[in-house]
Amino acid sequence: MIRPVLVVALLAWGCASPVEEGPEGQRHEVVEAVPLPPTAHLIRAAMALTGTRPPLADLQAVAADPAALPTAIDRLLEQPQFGETIRDLHAESLLLRWDLLLLPHVGILAERGVDRAAVNRSVMEAPLRLIERVVMEDRPYGEIVTAPTTMADRIVADVWGLPYDDAAGGWQEVRWSDGRPAAGILSSSAMWLRHRSAGFNLHRERANVLSRALLCWDFLDRDLPIDGSVDLSDPRAVARAVVANPDCAACHVTLDPLASYLSIFRPLVVEPLVTGYPIAMYQPERADDWIATTGRPPGFFGDVGGDLAELGRKIAADPRFSLCAARRFLGWFAGMDPMEVPHEEAAALQAVFVESGQSAKALARAAVLSPFLAASHVEDEAEAAALTGYKKARPEQLARLFEDLTGFRWEVEIPFEVGGAPFGTVDLARSDLFGYRALAGGIDGYFVTVPARTMSTSASLFLRRYAARAAGHVVEADFATSDPAARRMLRRVEPGGLDEAAARAQLVDLHLRLYGEVLAPDDVPITESWSILRAVHGRTGDVRHAWKTLLTAMLQDVKIAYY
Repeated sequence: MIRPVLVVALLAWGCASPVEEGPEGQRHEVVEAVPLPPTAHLIRAAMALTGTRPPLADLQAVAADPAALPTAIDRLLEQPQFGETIRDLHAESLLLRWDLLLLPHVGILAERGVDRAAVNRSVMEAPLRLIERVVMEDRPYGEIVTAPTTMADRIVADVWGLPYDDAAGGWQEVRWSDGRPAAGILSSSAMWLRHRSAGFNLHRERANVLSRALLCWDFLDRDLPIDGSVDLSDPRAVARAVVANPDCAACHVTLDPLASYLSIFRPLVVEPLVTGYPIAMYQPERADDWIATTGRPPGFFGDVGGDLAELGRKIAADPRFSLCAARRFLGWFAGMDPMEVPHEEAAALQAVFVESGQSAKALARAAVLSPFLAASHVEDEAEAAALTGYKKARPEQLARLFEDLTGFRWEVEIPFEVGGAPFGTVDLARSDLFGYRALAGGIDGYFVTVPARTMSTSASLFLRRYAARAAGHVVEADFATSDPAARRMLRRVEPGGLDEAAARAQLVDLHLRLYGEVLAPDDVPITESWSILRAVHGRTGDVRHAWKTLLTAMLQDVKIAYY
């Protein structure tokens, strides 16, 4: 029997009729994957990179000449939505976005009158904004763990006591003013506010967060025997075991030195006990705590010594860092667990990444142009299970898609106070405390840490309601705009009547824009869509209602939920 992982790897490389030796010397042909049509490949690349559909002009250009695909992808890499995708990708690996981490509305935050939701968003987003800045400026990706800066808006500057230029406003790249080592997100107070170290954990959970997210090395995945004779309720017995017991020391000999780098950060903050700002997370006087706790000096997998800045440089230079980046980028784009990405694919992308000087844009470009991501399906039923064709859109992608197509953001104002302050405005597709992100298949960064990669009842209900609201919004907005060229979707029709020729021409554009389908006005899908329009209009006599009904159906189609 052919191993599924090998099948996927060979399909990805696009080999011509590859074979594998089977039992007793039998040779088995591995069936090639059928590639996506060029327009569908562009849509998949656009959804993976930006969470939006490509411009109609790019779709038409690629339909006319598939060689235009790389140029269209280059333009996608310069869009601000690609930066948002970068933040989403790293929020998933670092588990930073957690709606329940709510800092008190006291001190300078109370004086400025900011709401609770805004504080949570800004504080949790700051490390992700630094990663976005590094990627969008095409700086070496390793700067995410070596940069001497962080990102701050006015709220973040107040919370951590950072310099901030009010005249410039917005998000600014600034330096820490307390002398902490320069190590990008490793120096981020928000990182260690979110990932706490309580009791006798001694920063080990924090160390594993870094190892798992940046090196794809999760200490908790190691297959080691557990010695049941250790009294886990006795801290002294545990401390002895992690040094002297071979079963325990097998992990702790590398985990504990990594954790020792992080002793300079406050173990945890009890949010209700915060009485003012800024919060002091950096505590350099605790740098030698390891002497009295684990007894293991700072070290990186046997390379002992240095401070947090040195740790960042060691991580950036480690081959596991570049390989993990390749796994996480391709895994995110392909809608699969990064550790399930075939090694051959990850290694090939790692080579591109390293050769480019750790350009994350080059890595992303190579990933979406690869045959692995361009594969549609396998015609041989026996081999079909080895390839995941359609990729399920995450709620964040759907949020960007609907906003780009229709101009609609599903936001609500929470009509009550939380902790004595207004909670504020919530984007229901991008939040969990009052929103639907986890129900729609995303993660909440704490309780739900792995996204759903298949459709569910709650995700389907979310999409149906989202589609209806977005469709109603765009029809009203487009028909209120007198200049057809300034409209988002309905540029060929008017609200005064239902003209069949104009409607069919509009439907041709919509099928191309939404689904990547190149159709003629008299093709079957266009006729079916026209039949819906005509039937609804015949019953109601309302052109707006007819277009809202049709667009609601089109925006909840499986080809929107998947790409």
